[in-house]
Amino acid sequence: FVPEQSQPLFELVNIDIEKHWAGLNFSDLRDALSQMDMSTAIGWLAFAATVKMLGIFCGVLRWKLLLNAQGIRLPFIYLTRCWFMGRMIGLFLPGTVGLDGYRLVESAAYTGQVVRCATVVVIEKLIGFIALFLLVFLTLPLCARLFTFNPVMLAIVLTILGTFILTAFLLLLNPRIVQVLVQAIPTPQRVRNQVNRLGAAVTAYAGHRRTLAPAVLLGLG
Repeated sequence: FVPEQSQPLFELVNIDIEKHWAGLNFSDLRDALSQMDMSTAIGWLAFAATVKMLGIFCGVLRWKLLLNAQGIRLPFIYLTRCWFMGRMIGLFLPGTVGLDGYRLVESAAYTGQVVRCATVVVIEKLIGFIALFLLVFLTLPLCARLFTFNPVMLAIVLTILGTFILTAFLLLLNPRIVQVLVQAIPTPQRVRNQVNRLGAAVTAYAGHRRTLAPAVLLGLG
């Protein structure tokens, strides 16, 4: 049974699925696979799998480093299992909700440190943005050789990216700034308490600055 207000959307999705399945010819796929040079294909598939696994283990190692900075010691094998379980659950959920949610629930249940485990996930997200912007910052000038860029616009974009990277990294090193801002802005006491607890957890990284640089580098993986 489909509600009347949802029928147009349901019919549109159904038509779209039928259109894609109608254009799929398994015999053509079989013929293409039979004509493929398996020695070359296996090499590229192995290379792709290796790069994918390196990216996954970079994420697990970054997670472990950030947990260690919070004083939480978890076995690497356990973290790896949680990562793969989260990735599997994430196949059925949007974005990284499955991966981040499962890791948060598992690590919090294992340690009983909900705030610290949640802080690690938040810091990981911020590090992910820093790594992404850093990657764009480093590779964008190389694209100038392949594409035509306005030099002024390129300088503006690089300045914005560099400012974001520097600001985000400084916030990681000095999270007290966020707490001061919350104290200055009128907010409910309950919100202030939660921010203070989160700020206290984030402040742990101010004393482990050598952990943040490898974590950002691992975020490039």
